[in-house]
Amino acid sequence: MSAVERISLLAERARARAHGLQVVIDESPTAEFERALEHLVPAEDDVARFVHRTLAQPTGTPKRNVVVRRRGEPVLATTLRARQDHWEIATATVAPSLPIPCRAGLLESALAAIGLDILIIDHVGDAKTDFRRQKLIPFDCYVAPLHDFDFDAYWRSTRLREDIRRAQRKTADHRIVNDDLAMVEWTIDTWEGRWTDHPNDEAGAADDLRAIWPELLRRGRLMSAALVTPDGTPVASNVNMVDGDTLVGLITARNTEIPASGGSIGTLAAIACFDAARDAGLAKVDIGGYHDQYKRRLAPAGRVAFAVEIAPRVFSASTTAGLERIARGVMRRVRALAARLFRRAAD
Repeated sequence: MSAVERISLLAERARARAHGLQVVIDESPTAEFERALEHLVPAEDDVARFVHRTLAQPTGTPKRNVVVRRRGEPVLATTLRARQDHWEIATATVAPSLPIPCRAGLLESALAAIGLDILIIDHVGDAKTDFRRQKLIPFDCYVAPLHDFDFDAYWRSTRLREDIRRAQRKTADHRIVNDDLAMVEWTIDTWEGRWTDHPNDEAGAADDLRAIWPELLRRGRLMSAALVTPDGTPVASNVNMVDGDTLVGLITARNTEIPASGGSIGTLAAIACFDAARDAGLAKVDIGGYHDQYKRRLAPAGRVAFAVEIAPRVFSASTTAGLERIARGVMRRVRALAARLFRRAAD
């Protein structure tokens, strides 16, 4: 740990003490963690309680179950999962629309008090209000209403319509299977195989998907569509979460032995999920951000989301960025002055 990192961690711990915060971190779920969840997650939200309790269980990816107390009362309870060189909130990929169990107004101070580098990929809430000292990274999410929106015209405008037609011709004898557990399991396995050893380290969530998604499917909180051959073999699939009136995109998978040229079969699975969500009475689809080149062809940008980088800090992220800009400007002027002096000396 560098000197700056040590000073930043000491500063964060001093802030935590000033707020009366105490942090308890365990690798396995404890009775205290269970009590904190009961205190912070509404009793009527049994889906959220199930998800958080299940995420707390150990898997093949390192985890940390965290309780933050303020004067003895729990104000935050969450599970962190290791990813790359940081920790992510464990609901990422699994059930990303669930908020972090935390007392109102204390989210930033409680997470910062943990003293770890934490990434929130898509914050549920008002990031600018909830995180005034942390680094916020805006990105576009692709959203479309499922009713009164001309998908066909939009797909023509993004040149996706012809790709869809080619895929339909290529799979004329295939069929769609909706909300089938075996297809969801195939999707997880195929997705994990695709992303294991990838630099983004996303596949560490796979064991949590296997533990949680079957129950979400049973409760009607998960929707999936798989494109299968005449003998029932899946070739592409799309899994989404139902959040109120919104279909939230989660993961996609396809048989990579089938060439993407001649039409994307994965797009057909996504469209089938859109159709099923519309038939179920949902109002819109939100397929999230990143992978922009593909997603913007499927739906227009409709929401600005924020990733949040939480780290021990002496100053706020915006102040630090300003100081760094000033320092770079000073160094440029120093180098320019040194160059002029060197030329004069040479003359």
